[in-house]
Amino acid sequence: MTVSLASLIVAQTKTQIYDFAIGIATAIGLPVTSWQEGDPTRSQFHVESESLATLETTVVGWIQSRFLDLATGDWLKVKAEQDYDVTVPEATYATCDVAMSNPTGFVFTDIAAGDLTFKNTTTGKTYHNTTGGTLGAKVGIVNGTLSVTVVADEAGSDSSASAGEIDDMVTTLDGAVTCTNALAAIGIDEQDEATTRIQCRDKLGSLSPDGPKEAYSYVARNPDLALTNACTRCRVYGDSDTGDVTVYLAGPAGGVSAADRTLIETAILTWATPLCITPTVLAATNVTVAVTYELWLYKRANKTAAEAAADIATALETLFASLPIGGDIISPATTGKLYQSLVAATIRGVFPTDAFRVSVTTPSGDTSLTNGQVAALGTVTATVNLVVNP
Repeated sequence: MTVSLASLIVAQTKTQIYDFAIGIATAIGLPVTSWQEGDPTRSQFHVESESLATLETTVVGWIQSRFLDLATGDWLKVKAEQDYDVTVPEATYATCDVAMSNPTGFVFTDIAAGDLTFKNTTTGKTYHNTTGGTLGAKVGIVNGTLSVTVVADEAGSDSSASAGEIDDMVTTLDGAVTCTNALAAIGIDEQDEATTRIQCRDKLGSLSPDGPKEAYSYVARNPDLALTNACTRCRVYGDSDTGDVTVYLAGPAGGVSAADRTLIETAILTWATPLCITPTVLAATNVTVAVTYELWLYKRANKTAAEAAADIATALETLFASLPIGGDIISPATTGKLYQSLVAATIRGVFPTDAFRVSVTTPSGDTSLTNGQVAALGTVTATVNLVVNP
């Protein structure tokens, strides 16, 4: 009979401990049936059971922390840092470029970082600009434009915004200037435990002097070495005939910035490159993929159409933030795709028992990607039909 390790490391609950103690008391002849509510002995059993249950949780967590696949929560962070020298990244702040359009004859000069606050009217989350410039006036029929980089005021996925959702200026410029974001802004919650385990195993590859691909991935994702936590996705390709190595980098919203690419390249050359090899480190190229779908959902889901669409938008943002660079590759092919069926499955998966039909019209099929391309979520257009319960 096969016994799993996890099944051997189980914390006893307060109720289980209390029942066990009562069983012992009964066996040695104590009058347990006469103990009424509030009886001192019975109360003492409850107090000790609760204390032991708390201790059980601590002991089980400590035992599980010795095994990478079983450690969770703070125990996993401790194991990652102490055994693998891996520091779990904190939650990140969603960022993207926001384009402003000026239909007036005024010129807005000397816009500095931090001067402007933008808002996602769907979620209520706010963002401030980290770059500035001059927003020109309207000339003829052409509005003045300025693109600035913005960052969320709150860390984590709650501040993520789909393309077009950052649509309001809290800091008004004559009240007529409008704004929009062409690409999604993706904020990530504290790193999920599956990724932490991948990083720990990648660390083992970094210890080899022969440069396995995990070494490049480990350094790229390690903010202590790369001096940036912008990279959450990395894909390494090697050419055995020439000895060339190409490393592609992406963050939650797509390819990393030029500055982050430079930092990561420097770290890889320092910490992960064997003799006689010069890797090429490149930011992945974004391929913007708009999503248009129609969903049929039973009313028992207890969501309005707008609420359902918002939940699905969040799920799509999470999906695109984790898609591998180069897409999913099915051997013997050497290049991959973003499969339309995966998009459809993600949409339906938000309401697995209440959604019974989904139709994805954009993308109209599978999206082919080259090795250096990464799918980035574009505008999401949703039609949600609420259907009477069967």
